[in-house]
Amino acid sequence: MKRRSQGPKTGTKAVRAQKTVKPRARSAKSARQGRQGGDLEKTLSLIRTHPGIRPSELNRRLNREQSDGLRNTLIRRGLIRKEKDGSAMRYYAV
Repeated sequence: MKRRSQGPKTGTKAVRAQKTVKPRARSAKSARQGRQGGDLEKTLSLIRTHPGIRPSELNRRLNREQSDGLRNTLIRRGLIRKEKDGSAMRYYAV
């Protein structure tokens, strides 16, 4: 049986280096902020309309599995505060 020459494999570094990367219109950070912008506003309005809301209730109303990134961003910006109520954590608008 004759063996065929295989040439460069598709997953090798040499082949990957040859591929060109198209420039993106926005940076990853600005794209992330654009996606979160509406969610941040919605989260803030929910906390304002329901002071003392718990994270599980917030997640349910936002239809998200978790919202800790959104809440932490709002806390860092000084728009909301969190208080411990026994074993529960509650969020209030500032």
